[in-house]
Parts: sequence; C-alpha cells; structure tokens
Amino acid sequence: MIWFVFLLLLALAAFLVTPALFRPSSVTAKDALTRELEASKDQLSQIEAEVASGFLDEEGAGRARRAMERRILKLGDRLDALNAGKDEPALPNWIKFAVPATLIVVTAALYPLIGDPFYSPNRNAERGLTPEEQAIADMTPAELEAMLLQRIEQSGTTDPTGYVFLGRIRMDMGKFDEALEAYQTAVTLSENHPQIVQEYQQAQNYVARQRGEAPPSSSAPQIDDQDVQAMNELSAEQQQERIRSMVDGLASRLQDDPDDLQGWLRLIRARTVLGETDLAAASLTAARTNYEDDEASLAALNQLANELGLE
Repeated sequence: MIWFVFLLLLALAAFLVTPALFRPSSVTAKDALTRELEASKDQLSQIEAEVASGFLDEEGAGRARRAMERRILKLGDRLDALNAGKDEPALPNWIKFAVPATLIVVTAALYPLIGDPFYSPNRNAERGLTPEEQAIADMTPAELEAMLLQRIEQSGTTDPTGYVFLGRIRMDMGKFDEALEAYQTAVTLSENHPQIVQEYQQAQNYVARQRGEAPPSSSAPQIDDQDVQAMNELSAEQQQERIRSMVDGLASRLQDDPDDLQGWLRLIRARTVLGETDLAAASLTAARTNYEDDEASLAALNQLANELGLE
C-alpha cells in the first residue's frame, strides 16, 4: 500500500513539473543575476533598518551584514564577467532534465546504503545521557550557580570562561547585580576580550531596560511598529534615503551625547555600509578620543575597525 501511495505521489509530481520543464525560458543568466543582485542590496538595506528599529542586535546584524556583503561581491563579480564577455543563453532543456534525473537516480541508489529508513525521533533519547550530563540537565539554576562557583574556586581565578557562564546563569535567575559583577570579573581576567566586552555591554543594556532605565545606547534612533511598516513599503531608493537620514540623526545626537559606545559602533558600521568610508574613519577617531581612558570601549572600537578595514 505504501509503495502505491509513493508511486501515485511521484506521478502527480511529474505531472505538475514536466510542463514547466518543456516551457522555453526567456530569462538569461544576466537577467537572473541582475535581479538577484538588486534583491540582495535591498536585503542589506533592510538589515540597517532592523538594527535601527531594535529588531536586530549588533552581533546578529554583523553576521547577517557580512554574509550579504560577500554575496553581493560574488554576484557583482559574476555580472562583471558576463558584461565583459557575452550574456549566457537560456538554460538548455537537456540540463533541465539531466539534473533532476541524476539526483533521483543517485538518491535511489545511495539511500538503501547510507540512509536510515527505520529512523525514529526517539532513538537519540533511547541512547541516553552520561550520568554527569544527566545530573547537570536535572540541576536547577541555583544548583548550576553553586556548581560553577565550586569549579571556579577549584580551578583558580585566571580563566574568564567560568565567570561568563556564571554571569549568564545569574542573568537567567534575575540576580542582575551579581551577574554584572561576574561579567566585570570576566572582562578583567580576559584583558578586555572584545567578545566578552560586547556580551557584558549587552547584559548592562538588558538590565537597564528591565529596571526602566535608559540603556547606554539610548541615543540611537527609536522606531515604533508603524515606522517599521512604513519603511517596508518604501522602494529601495527611498529606504536608502531614510536610512541615511537616520544615520545623520544618530551622528548629530552623538555630538550632544558622546558617551554612547553602542551608538558610535552603530554609526561607524552604518557609515561604512553606506560607502562613506571617510566619515566612518572620522567617527572612529572621534569615538577613540572620547573613550581614550576606557580600555574596554577602545577594545570594542578596535575590533570593529579591524573588521571593517578602518585604520
């Protein structure tokens, strides 16, 4: 019965897909690359809008931005290569059929050998955890905190990792002051490691928001849901203009309130993404001057400078 259902679904899929395979394509490689490049640029602009609106933090935005910038560069190189030569023709029919046919044949041949037809989602659970893993999994946050304190005491105070984990556990427990104290110790022991400094700053911002206080990044522009929806309805050019206006506004606010590290980091990155390298370098210099006596902030600025290729 199961094979009958499988063959029926396969026949239905073939019936729906085959007409599209025979339909001639008028889209060339250049057309497809151009559309994909424009879409990628729009997505890159949207990342800045999400950062400005608070929907995306700097760490997540950095990963997304770097991935999108690499993609744009690759698409641009491919498009330049096509422009230098000639446009590629539409995809030949033999490729349309050969690729899916090859995938089907290879999959059918390999699945009995390396597949797992008797997979059960409970199989991993049946294997079980080691006694130590199970004991840790069953611990309450208070017990985890006590265990970390004991291990820190046994291993000495030279490794910042234990204090980072301790800070995270205490944040989950709502013990904010003690969590920030653990993070501060981790920053000191790590000699201002950029990642630990960044996590410490994020913890400070979170605690400030939980207590109804203004976080250090309060000078960054605030956007409500209606503003975000309105921005999504704009064209790519209009979004770019809106983002540039927001960046200029952030720069103006930082002149009046320069004690905002997250604001400076956001401004420098935004200037770089917008292609305003000279302004980004000038903002970096101004931020370094403002934090010349703050080693942790200087470490975060230097990390960003290295990442963006700024001096």
